[in-house]
Amino acid sequence: MRRRVTSFIAALTLGTGVLAAVPTTSALAGQTRDDDRIEVFTGQLTVDQLKKVRDLGLDHEDIALGKAAGGKAPVEVVMSRAQGEALRAKGIPLQVKKVKGQTAGQRAKTLAEQGKVFRPYSGAGNLREEIVKAAADHPGIAKAVDIGTSLKGQPITAVRVTKGARSYPTRGPRPAVVFQANQHAREWITPENIRRQLHHFLDNYGKNAEITKIVDTTDLWFIPVINPDGYDLTFDPAHRMWRKNLRDNDGDGRLTTADGVDINRNFPYKWGYDNEGSSPSFDSATYRGPAPGSEPETKAQDAFIAKLRPKFLVNYHSAAELLLYGVGWQQQTPSPDDHVFEALLGDDEKPAVAGYDPDLGAELYITNGDTDGHMGERHGVLSTTPEMSTCQTASAVDPDDQWRPEDCASVFHFPDDEKLIQQEFAKNLPLAIATAKSAHTPDQPVSVVGKTTPDLVADAFEVSHGRNQPVAVTARKSLTALTLRYSVNGGRTKTASVREWKGGERYGNEGRHYYGEYRGTVRDTKPGDKVEVWFEARKKGAKVSSQKFTYSVSKDIGGKVLVLAAEDVTGASPSQGVTEAKYAGTYAAALKKAGYASDVYDVDRNGRKAPHHLGVLSHYKAVVWETGDDVVTRDAAQPAGTAAKLAFDLELTVRDYLNEGGKLLLTGKNAGLAQGADGVYFYEPQVPAQPECSVRTDPPCLPMFNDFLQYYLGAYSYVSDGGTGQDGKPYPVKGSGGAFNGFQGALNGAGSANNQDHTASFLSTSSFLPKDKFPQFATEAPIKWDRPGGAPYDPRTGEWYAYSGQADVSFKRLTRTVDLTGKTGGELTFHTSYETELDWDFMFVEARTEGQDDWTTLPDANGHTQQSTGESCASGWRALHPRLNHYQGQDCSPKGTTGTWHAAGGKSNGYQQWSIDLSAYAGKKVELSISYASDWGTQGLGVFVDDAKITAGGETISETSFETDLGGWTVAGPPEGSAPAANDWSRSQRAFEEGAGVVTKDTVYVGFGAEGLAPAARDEFVKRAMRHLLG
Repeated sequence: MRRRVTSFIAALTLGTGVLAAVPTTSALAGQTRDDDRIEVFTGQLTVDQLKKVRDLGLDHEDIALGKAAGGKAPVEVVMSRAQGEALRAKGIPLQVKKVKGQTAGQRAKTLAEQGKVFRPYSGAGNLREEIVKAAADHPGIAKAVDIGTSLKGQPITAVRVTKGARSYPTRGPRPAVVFQANQHAREWITPENIRRQLHHFLDNYGKNAEITKIVDTTDLWFIPVINPDGYDLTFDPAHRMWRKNLRDNDGDGRLTTADGVDINRNFPYKWGYDNEGSSPSFDSATYRGPAPGSEPETKAQDAFIAKLRPKFLVNYHSAAELLLYGVGWQQQTPSPDDHVFEALLGDDEKPAVAGYDPDLGAELYITNGDTDGHMGERHGVLSTTPEMSTCQTASAVDPDDQWRPEDCASVFHFPDDEKLIQQEFAKNLPLAIATAKSAHTPDQPVSVVGKTTPDLVADAFEVSHGRNQPVAVTARKSLTALTLRYSVNGGRTKTASVREWKGGERYGNEGRHYYGEYRGTVRDTKPGDKVEVWFEARKKGAKVSSQKFTYSVSKDIGGKVLVLAAEDVTGASPSQGVTEAKYAGTYAAALKKAGYASDVYDVDRNGRKAPHHLGVLSHYKAVVWETGDDVVTRDAAQPAGTAAKLAFDLELTVRDYLNEGGKLLLTGKNAGLAQGADGVYFYEPQVPAQPECSVRTDPPCLPMFNDFLQYYLGAYSYVSDGGTGQDGKPYPVKGSGGAFNGFQGALNGAGSANNQDHTASFLSTSSFLPKDKFPQFATEAPIKWDRPGGAPYDPRTGEWYAYSGQADVSFKRLTRTVDLTGKTGGELTFHTSYETELDWDFMFVEARTEGQDDWTTLPDANGHTQQSTGESCASGWRALHPRLNHYQGQDCSPKGTTGTWHAAGGKSNGYQQWSIDLSAYAGKKVELSISYASDWGTQGLGVFVDDAKITAGGETISETSFETDLGGWTVAGPPEGSAPAANDWSRSQRAFEEGAGVVTKDTVYVGFGAEGLAPAARDEFVKRAMRHLLG
């Protein structure tokens, strides 16, 4: 399905490095937090630049895209001024949007002075007063009810509309429907829509037969403003773009961009499931709050819905022109009740609201702690989220009126124009009425686009790998006598019973109120058989049937392990000149030596189709998914930067298999590369109805993200060529724990496939989502690259090292004074591993004579430092860190007021030994600092220091590996002029777990192809992998 708005998926990997994008929490130089505001930025961005914007963790509504041309797309981004300026400083060509010379805040003031329609919630003549009066004016059918209070104590008022509303019980026999709006404060069109819906039902009762019948038979509730504090605040032009409630997160008594909770991420269901569908950071637009259901606005909604138990909830938002439904916490996760939503909301060709796009809630972006998921799973409500029109769309409706799309301050600034607001309301009204009417038969909703819900939908496939084959159907729960029917080789029809599937380890138990997935088993078939399958049931006494499908039983069945050969030898990346997998037999042989019988599913020989999770994968205790020489799964006609839909199909079918208890080894020199690039590669989701993706833009294609790698395989960050040495050759592989302890293997040796020209390393998911808080993602990295000097993020010796931590706008110093009095020279040596943003963030050694101002940086005698001042100097980071003026000139030359610039940045690719000559300070006391300075935005993993030693005159003055303390070094804090950072140097044990392979209880994922190991090592590796997976 199509997206008009590209939304955030938080990412870590940029290019080939590992860079953590942290929402900026520090103001720019010269600004205070009080100066910061939510602002609108625009620009023409490339795909890579857009990716850096997404990395900020913005909500999907905050990033609007226009049509791409020439490799760039027009982008409008709503974010804090500090975030926008930080991106600008990093070379992202964004400008504060101005309309007629005014920013969004200034424009809001002008529009407010001219406005006639939009009004605050509280106060005389405003929304709450109006809806209370409207209820009072219609005592026979309406009643105003306060469902709770806001954080600041304002009543959250609903109006109930039903016959005899004042005496009708809270939960009577009439089915209820709730229409609500404005969880997000700045979305002004949504309360106005609800206000008009309310008046439509009140004013037409007794005059319009359809409306009268609905009111007489249905319990309707209208709540125009869920977030009254935030909504009222947005009528202050300085805060027009405010989104959240008014929680004072940091307790400083001031309202800043660090405040507020996103009410639509605060519900208990799936609250904080990960840090991508919601954020733990105060200043994030999707900050989820300190605890599930912590906010009074959330509590009010939850208690109200729990008591009422409506059939439908319609939760209006803006401005993305979407109709969202279903599972939101995980990408591309359909559920049985989706059939209801698909009939009610329509599809791309015929949406229930013209111009809107019906989609699964997490087709592209994920949410957790959201309203739809919570109300559906905790209270059995069919909950939908219409995203109403943008300012630009509304302004283009009438070419003869005063409104122009180019004059919109943002997508949220819907024109304050009675005609346009009424048209938007009218466009949404048919769906609202249909939803109200559907409450009486939710599984057969009234559809404004003429769609109906199916009775039975069989889950078809073409190939089976089992004699006894489970088959599935999605069925309306009101049906009776549901049975499986099948025929083998055209023989007599057989009947089998079915049972409802209640879901797997992570998903499948949601959205089952009116439909369910039911499964039965076709028994006693043999290789080569053709089986026809269908399902039958009774509906009000009459027989109904699903469509029939036919599958063939493969001749290669009966093994315990499946080799899923997805080498893409008939694809384009690269062209391989063969038609079947080259290495499947190698894996089958290794499995045989390990004691496991195996079968092969060759994707290329099966028409480039992914195996069905029930038809094929369900028959195996484990799957070895090998990708051979494939780089990116791509059809022959597709350009660079795109992938075939097959790549995503393979991911989803394997995810389904894992969800039902399967075990997986994923191996290949490029396995997961496209997903690991996280948004760089694009695919077409509607193949074969649409041709394969041919452009790197969204729309028409969708980006491939790294969710599967992170949340199922345990690889939070994919580091391309992370196991490749400077000579271009892969490092050896070794095991360090569990089933892999003691394993040793080299790649491209004698007897191997000699094909390993690319590698990957992974940072484990548990390094970023700790096991104690996120046990569902528990990951280890027991398979290592055997690098010279050890793993890059482990202590080099012992169990401790000094670690800089990660923080934007930081200047961190590990400092000590060395007495060289009476000495003719001295030397500082230490080992360091670092991962910083190349050309923007640097590590260096500072020195000055004690008590003097002769600051300089000292070069590493081993050649690891350079004198380039990078991109950050020209972007103004000396204003952030005035100390740097001592080392960098106004022209960004490596010579400042007192010293010269010698520093390192980027990736060290493991530990380096630095040697710093101190002879210039012979006979003096010298103050030394091992320093790390960062700029406004993107962070690397930081700097790791171990085994620091100072010698003079052949004697050791000090030596430490930080095992018990800092060994005489101190954390000095930032120099004068630099702001305090969120964290600083500290003693630490392993901060990040990295390896050539990561494992969960169900998976082993390695950054090499096991076919590239020598035969004995390959056999041993596969044996150990099976031991880990199968015991």
